[in-house]
Amino acid sequence: MNKINKVAIFGMGKSGKAAVALAKKHKQDLYAVNKGPVETWYESEKLEGLLEKCACYSEDDFAAHFHKMDEIVISPGIPVTHPVLTEARTKGVPLLSEIEYAYRMSKHVPVIAITGTNGKTTTTTMISEALTKAGKKIFCGGNIGTPYCDLPLSGESYDYAVIEVSSFQLETIHDFHPQIGLILNIFPNHSERYDQVHDYAHAKFRLLKNMTASNHLILGEENPYLDEVKSHPVQKSYFMKGHLPDSFKKKFDFSEAKVRGEHNEANFYATYKVLELLHIPNLDKLFQEFINEFAGVSHRLEYVLNFQGLSVYNDAKSTNTLATTTAIKAFAETEAPLYLILGGKLRNEADQVLPDLLPFKNKITKIFTIGEVTHRLAQELGNDFQVIEAQDLVSVLKLAKENHLKGNLVFSPAFPSFDQFKNYVDRGEKFKGWVKEILI
Repeated sequence: MNKINKVAIFGMGKSGKAAVALAKKHKQDLYAVNKGPVETWYESEKLEGLLEKCACYSEDDFAAHFHKMDEIVISPGIPVTHPVLTEARTKGVPLLSEIEYAYRMSKHVPVIAITGTNGKTTTTTMISEALTKAGKKIFCGGNIGTPYCDLPLSGESYDYAVIEVSSFQLETIHDFHPQIGLILNIFPNHSERYDQVHDYAHAKFRLLKNMTASNHLILGEENPYLDEVKSHPVQKSYFMKGHLPDSFKKKFDFSEAKVRGEHNEANFYATYKVLELLHIPNLDKLFQEFINEFAGVSHRLEYVLNFQGLSVYNDAKSTNTLATTTAIKAFAETEAPLYLILGGKLRNEADQVLPDLLPFKNKITKIFTIGEVTHRLAQELGNDFQVIEAQDLVSVLKLAKENHLKGNLVFSPAFPSFDQFKNYVDRGEKFKGWVKEILI
């Protein structure tokens, strides 16, 4: 660490700010870089104390200096191909993610790392809460919202670090080494970053970069590139959503579970395997209690309220059609009308939702479209579904109230949030707030 003198932290989101704090703690020669003039940085008032005595630059102003750094910590949203990084890459300046930067300072805490297209956050939360119930002290962070850098910053001692990792973060790991890794599934996603799903899958598989035969990988079989992973020497366990082992299904009763759907049963199974590998005592009794108690995760098919026969669910984390169809399947056993809210920011002009939604034509009563893709979705879906161009969530909720809708209203947008919101959390929190204001 002492050999690294000049470090640039590129991107002042949550992970970037945490990396700045960690670099300051280690008294590195620190440069904070972000898009746009420094005085316009998002939430800059919350950065003033943190960035005091730091050298702060816009990415344009610092472009000529990146190649002079000993290393560059990049936020997940910044691709390694960013034009301002070209000279630095040519000169071999290491680019690393915040999870790599944090790992250096916290290698003594065993890592359980979770990735995949869908279910990452729920499974990460399940593992963290189940291990906590078992009496372990857990740091839970990474892509789930709490930066991994907060672990070494805390100075506290933990039994395990349960870390959600994205494909973007895995692109720039070097020494990051989970003891247990989970790749839950691989489906087409992030078309704005990866031209081919194969490239996206390879980014996920970087989780295995430093894992050895003494480590364990829990691998979901919803993955078109399984053969590329099977030859890795890591120990492996496999599972398939909807086809879990009979021994598991007979052992546990899911009738009292608060979270819906076979996807959540698969998440429970992956969690159980982690606890089994860690030799948690009295596991079966503890895990049945955990199944009954686990309340789910905010913005993942989260129950909000019931208003005069209309149950409202917040699935704001959904940014692709697979997440949305998973939410729809959770209502397969109810005959009540299903109203779906779709829309957000367009990722790619080639993106379509109709092929994935058509199998549910007889299940979905009505679709409300919102956001940047409001009209585009209405044109795409209008011949097969009843579609209302609502433009925004407030309008949807007012329509639901005015028309006395009964059944299930599910906000599972299938698109990113950045057209109308800061992020999916902001999207979900505002939705819940409007639900409670309007549906009264």
